[in-house]
Amino acid sequence: MNADNDESTDDIRLARACASGDPGARHRLVREYHPHLVRFFGNKVPRAHVGDLVNDTFVRLFDRCLGAYTGQGRLRSFVLGVAYRRALEHFRDGERVAHRDSWHGDPSDLAPSPSRITAQRRRRRGLCAALKRLPTRLQTSLEFYYWNGLTTDEIAAVVGRPVGTVRWELRQARERLKHLLESVDFDASEWLDVASSSSA
Repeated sequence: MNADNDESTDDIRLARACASGDPGARHRLVREYHPHLVRFFGNKVPRAHVGDLVNDTFVRLFDRCLGAYTGQGRLRSFVLGVAYRRALEHFRDGERVAHRDSWHGDPSDLAPSPSRITAQRRRRRGLCAALKRLPTRLQTSLEFYYWNGLTTDEIAAVVGRPVGTVRWELRQARERLKHLLESVDFDASEWLDVASSSSA
């Protein structure tokens, strides 16, 4: 059995255990996916709503969604799909899209020194300010791809758009983000290098 099959089998076991009410499995799922959900909602809604939306997502997963998971696709994309649909409901309910004043998806966060912490905070603020100027569709595709590790096929399944559209959105998002950052003289070379090293 190859690694992909092992991962799929583990995902199915975890989903089934969670759906059956196994507290250990539910604790593991929360531990693994809570940071992803906090980051996902935290960059799109006011801070006061993040906790409720994360909790709502887990309740939905445990009460009904995980029981329907068949192992088609990674559990990560399934969980983020439930979160994405909850976010759409939130927006349809008339909640204003807003952004937190920090960005937690920076791939360079590795045991920073005090001076680096200060620099990173400035960098996060600049990056978040630019991200909030992107259309939500582009921002979501960008986050799913770079910070949640979803493939373009998985993103397409989550957001309900063709793979070609998702690839186009990623190209547009990278290009627009680059221009936005350059327009405010923000040095995003480290992040842009990370972004351009992965192909959509």
